[in-house]
This record gives sequence, C-alpha cells and structure tokens, in this order.
Amino acid sequence: MALQEYECPACGGAMEFNPKTQKIKCPYCDSEFDVKDYVANHNSTSSGEAVESSSQGQTGPETQMYIYHCGSCGGEILATESLGSMKCPFCSNNVAVSEKFTGEFKPDYIIPFKKTKEDAIAAYTGYVKSKKLLPKVFFEKNHIDEIKGVYVPFWLFDATESFQGYYEGTRVRTWSDRNYNYTETKFYDIRREGTEDFEKVPVDGSKEMPDDLMESLEPFDQSELTPFNMAYLAGFLANKYNVSASESQPRALDRIKTSVASDFRATVSGYGSVRPITENAGTLRTSNKYALYPCYILSTTWEGKNYIFAMNGQSGKFVGDLPFSMKEALKYYFPIAGVAAAIAYFIFYFFM
Repeated sequence: MALQEYECPACGGAMEFNPKTQKIKCPYCDSEFDVKDYVANHNSTSSGEAVESSSQGQTGPETQMYIYHCGSCGGEILATESLGSMKCPFCSNNVAVSEKFTGEFKPDYIIPFKKTKEDAIAAYTGYVKSKKLLPKVFFEKNHIDEIKGVYVPFWLFDATESFQGYYEGTRVRTWSDRNYNYTETKFYDIRREGTEDFEKVPVDGSKEMPDDLMESLEPFDQSELTPFNMAYLAGFLANKYNVSASESQPRALDRIKTSVASDFRATVSGYGSVRPITENAGTLRTSNKYALYPCYILSTTWEGKNYIFAMNGQSGKFVGDLPFSMKEALKYYFPIAGVAAAIAYFIFYFFM
C-alpha cells in the first residue's frame, strides 16, 4: 500500500488542513494552498506489514494491527486495519494510506473540519464547569488524556417510503340545561396514505465508534458536503468504513420508518384525541453514498474509569458523560432543603 505524504513544496514541512481558512497550510513557512490545487509530491511505497493481533480485552474482539514505514524519517507507524490517515510519531509527518480511500473505499463526499482542537478543549472546559455535581477532585484535577480529530465514515441513505395509517379520532361536546349536564362524543375513522422522500439519512459506518454517540452529535449541515479530496485529511485521523452499506441499511430504514409514521401522524389534527389503529410503512427504493464526517474524540480518566466525550467538528456540538458525586449533591441540596424547611416551619407556626 502506498503512503501519501503531505510535504510542503516550499520547505518540506508536514502540511495540515486548516479548519479556519479551509486551506492546506505549512505550519513552518506559512505556505498555503487551496485543497483542489494541492498535489502531494512525496509518496512512499511502504506497504502495511501485519503484526501479531492484539486483544482489546479478555473477551473483546481482536484488532489486527499493521506497521507502515514513514517515507520522511523511516520510523514505524502502527495503525489498525481501518485507520487510513495518521501521523508519524517520530517526525510528525502526516500520511494517508492511499488504498484506504480509493476504489471501492473512495468516499463520495466529505464535510471538512470547521472547528479546531483548541475549540474542542474550550468546549470541554465549559462543559465541565457547567456541571455542579462533579466530584470536587475531578473538577480540580480534570485533564484530557487524549484528544483526536477524526473523520468518521458515514453511509448516507436516500429512500422513498410508502405509508398507510388508520386512526380513531374523537370530538367531545358538552352542554347543560336546567336539569342535566350532557356529553356528546363523536368517533371518526381517519386514514392517511402516501409516500415521503428522505435524503442523506446518516448511519455510522465504523465499528469503533458507538452508534448512539455518533447520532447524538447530529445534525451535520449537509449543505456543506463537498467532493472528497485527500488533502482534507492532512493532520487528522481518518477511518475507512468497516461496516458495509448493506449492514447499515436496516438502521437507516428504522430511523426512516419512525420519521414517516411521525410525519403522517402529525397531519391528523382537529380532534380531541387520536388513537392509532394500524400503521404500516414500506420501502419503495433506496440508494446510498459514502461520506466522511468530522468529529473530535476526547477522553479523560477518574478513579480508574475512562470517560469519552465527542464534539461535532463542524458545528461544535459537544456531548459526553461525567461522574456523579453524592457528596457534592448533598452539599448543593442541603442548604436549599434547609431554607425550604425553615419557611415551612415559619408558615406552620404562625398561620396554622
């Protein structure tokens, strides 16, 4: 497998894609190029050499690792089978395994990073500060063990969905006369039928990335999808898909079916109550495209447990879990409870 290296034509430095300028830039001599104009002029013929598989845990799946040789310094670069863009740990040269993003693995689109690593750190810091029930020691010693800018593979599905829905609606009218109160309930048979088109429904195509974590980073602004160019990968990690489109399609169709039922149900209005009788959805056509989406993955540890956070590298949306401190919760709520108890005692003593 050939390695593409992002060498600066002016000084030989390792070039990186700059999210702020949306250009590829040399951090040493400040040379800048439009992505479409940059041509990698230093490539290595290093092929990945398989090494002994390592286990992620006693019961976890084995991960096949490969060694590549940096064309600039000759150092060894260790990578998983799906990792296609990386950095040499010895000379910081940015490289990409060409075969991981060509042929059947070539993405149709990419959403370039718009947020920087500094943006991700600032978002993490603000996220931590907004949480009042963190363990004190965690807040005082919070640290980021690792932060990675990663292009995550996504399948984008288009589909036309048919729908048939039957509902029971009611309208209730009440009135009174001198002797009685009256209630009239009318029941209605309601039918909805039609089709709905969906475009670019995203599904994570990476085994390494939890689906729920990636979905929580949505939405991505798909109007900024641009034709794939490997220059966007410079300075970032990137994985090729290792979950196929056919394997991902059921998850996309589940999301689509949930949406189409909700959309048609929302057209039923003007009734006091609506009860679904039957709802049936069917897929008339599907197609898919392959894209890379930008994400920052951060991790930190506390009391031996690893906490993972993620940020949408386009919008800056930040998600993640933090530990809970019962001690801090009691410190936070006891004063409030004390004040509430004092007020209740005052009202009872003086007014009851």
